[in-house]
Amino acid sequence: MSTRKPIIQDPVNALIREHGVRITAVHAIKDANLLLVMLNSGRLEFPLDSFQRLAKATAAQLSRYELLPDGAGVEWPELDEHLSLRGFLLSTMSRMLTRPTRTVSRRSKRAVA
Repeated sequence: MSTRKPIIQDPVNALIREHGVRITAVHAIKDANLLLVMLNSGRLEFPLDSFQRLAKATAAQLSRYELLPDGAGVEWPELDEHLSLRGFLLSTMSRMLTRPTRTVSRRSKRAVA
């Protein structure tokens, strides 16, 4: 009898691999408190102040980022900040799942029917 535990594949990593999702660029917009993470399949948006080191950085420092191999992450060596595609996706999914749901008014329901 084998004592090996079954390998459980991380669904987020599987999604990244299967769909070839990659970070292609990032844009930090201090005035708008916005971090745009550009993907080969779209974009993700985050409040810049969600990342303490990035929030404190100058615009020049924010522009000096490096993409990790295969677009798996991004880093700002000068700021010692390293962020992964997996982390961005998990954060996005968490925000979607915990976002308060809006109730639909009767008027809206009638308009749909």
